[in-house]
Amino acid sequence: MKATTHAEVYRRFEGKLRSRPLRPLTLAWSGIRVAFKKKLPILLLFIIPGIFTIVISFMVQLKFEAEAGVLTDMAGMEPSAQTMTVAALLSSQLGEVESLIFQLLSQMQFFVVLIMGWYGSGLIAEDRKLRANLLYFARPMSRFTYATGKLLTVMFWGSAAVVVPVSVVCAVASLTSPEWSFLTDRWPTILKLELYALLWVAFHGILVLAISSLTDRRNRALGGLFILYFLTLAGAEAMAGLMSGQGWRLLSIPNNFSRIFDSLFDRSTPSIGWNLEASLWVLGLITFACIAILARQTRKLEVGA
Repeated sequence: MKATTHAEVYRRFEGKLRSRPLRPLTLAWSGIRVAFKKKLPILLLFIIPGIFTIVISFMVQLKFEAEAGVLTDMAGMEPSAQTMTVAALLSSQLGEVESLIFQLLSQMQFFVVLIMGWYGSGLIAEDRKLRANLLYFARPMSRFTYATGKLLTVMFWGSAAVVVPVSVVCAVASLTSPEWSFLTDRWPTILKLELYALLWVAFHGILVLAISSLTDRRNRALGGLFILYFLTLAGAEAMAGLMSGQGWRLLSIPNNFSRIFDSLFDRSTPSIGWNLEASLWVLGLITFACIAILARQTRKLEVGA
């Protein structure tokens, strides 16, 4: 029997692929589902943020309940004096509640880095190790879709660690405050808190993915993240002390975010004496470098596929 070749089998595809706008969400959801299969890390990593959230929520509720008791004691005062006293007391209470939420946000930041590092350090590293890129980029899938899906995965866990607790405490403050005063009077503060938390999550998500793309071992990526993070923090403080200059503290990522925090909420930190633009430039350059590394490494994964 003579062998024949069916050339029509090898014709070039001339059609048009259907657009899948939700493909990054599908990729992100698959990564989240895989992480949910291991319950112990979730319990260990989120127990402290959960405790902080519950404690701060109770403290906020107690402050407003204490105010209600004071208002009951002032029932016999003159109406004008009572109105002025109530306004002053409410303003003081709202300021104290804001301070509690700021305290929660400052205490949660490093736990967010830990959680995002744990869940994000293996997203690309494990793909390189298992050669999963051969499957992803054969679908076909663009590098932007791949990186966006991975970023949404790590941002989900970061948001669960900081955005959700801040939202819960702000909701408790709004519900327990007299006539929803915290929501009506301090809504710009609530929006700024959410913006700052999302900025923290997005920046560290890109940083974690960039480090993860440089290796094929999750442990190496996680170790590299904390070495980079805390080495720059310790080195910046050491150089600032030795050289007697605050400019060295710009090398530290937390110090730059502290400068942004001070600018958003009109606060001042004695150890931070530089302009907001300097911190934005530093964080912008780091973000650009991380995106460049991520683009180069995902290009390698795509070519390898």
